[in-house]
Amino acid sequence: MQDIRSRWLTFYVDYVGPATKEMFGYVEKMIIATLIISAGAHVSSDEPAIVLFGYLRHGLVGRGVELFGIVLLLLNFLDGFYKLAKLNWHAAYQILMSLFYIALSVRLVQLILAFRGE
Repeated sequence: MQDIRSRWLTFYVDYVGPATKEMFGYVEKMIIATLIISAGAHVSSDEPAIVLFGYLRHGLVGRGVELFGIVLLLLNFLDGFYKLAKLNWHAAYQILMSLFYIALSVRLVQLILAFRGE
């Protein structure tokens, strides 16, 4: 029984722990980027009650915030794609993971915009 436990702990430390840490790190970065995109979309779609320094138009600031969030999401995607490409996995699996990441990003933006409340 002790041998099974030690082999599981070795497997966990070598494979499961780093993999889950990487996945949660990417999900965290994705959520932050989608929140930034949603905030920019909210500011550019409505006239919010917040006065932004009195000089800047809300639509312009909102589009800039959206662009910043898109750049963050793209950089996170490219970082993950680079790390995925270094692995010796099949190209179809890498393409599937990339499409899943893009679909999840778009869906998160839609979900956050739906929850913003009117």
